[in-house]
Amino acid sequence: MRDSKLVVRNLSVYYGDFQALRSINLSIPLGAATAVIGSSGAGKSSLLRALCRMNELWDNVRTEGQVLLDGQEIYGPDVDVTEVRRRVSLIARHPYPFPKSIFDNVAYGPRLHGIKDKRKLDEIVKRSLKQAGLWNEVKDRLQESALNLSPGEKARLCIARSIAVEPEVLLIDDPTYHLDPVSAAKVEDVILELKQKYTLVFATNSMQQAGRVSDYVAFLSEGALVEFGPTSEVFARPKDRRTEDYITGRFS
Repeated sequence: MRDSKLVVRNLSVYYGDFQALRSINLSIPLGAATAVIGSSGAGKSSLLRALCRMNELWDNVRTEGQVLLDGQEIYGPDVDVTEVRRRVSLIARHPYPFPKSIFDNVAYGPRLHGIKDKRKLDEIVKRSLKQAGLWNEVKDRLQESALNLSPGEKARLCIARSIAVEPEVLLIDDPTYHLDPVSAAKVEDVILELKQKYTLVFATNSMQQAGRVSDYVAFLSEGALVEFGPTSEVFARPKDRRTEDYITGRFS
């Protein structure tokens, strides 16, 4: 096992009286891609949001337990939540570009963090769009509205917008949700490239995608962690019957 970037200890999340996560204990490996799998309602999105304190944007949410980023508790009373969300960046299931130009979408985060120099912003936007595999498609229309992009391009633009602030961890919720096969393949190619630089955690309903892209896999069921390990081992020799049933399609 590699060194851990994120360590989750006894993590539980409640939405009012509903418990979405149940005492999760998990170590996210540094510099690898971890897939979070499980049926709808298993807690995948809640786990991703808990790793960057985004659940707090919801009403009536309570979080118990610990999340350690490089050994530091992110839920501590003196923690800068904005800095946590910069270091651990969440890309939501539905890619929503801001109603701004392509350039301004990517430059939004750096500007928010105090970067005003035009040359520096140009460099960041170009680098981020290249890393997201989008530069060649949009380099001649950076001032056009991002709302005019195709669904696949919007997905990659939101990736570019996230990496523009140079996070350490990328969380991606269902990265190819409702994309056609060609667009989905482009996003997967981007993820494969990004995991060379970032620690990645992505939720997916596709066992094929988890097998192609991830190095490790965590299987959730009814808010609890059932099994975690290297993807090749979990898929070939699952230790829990529930895991085997899920990945072989005996239940969903």
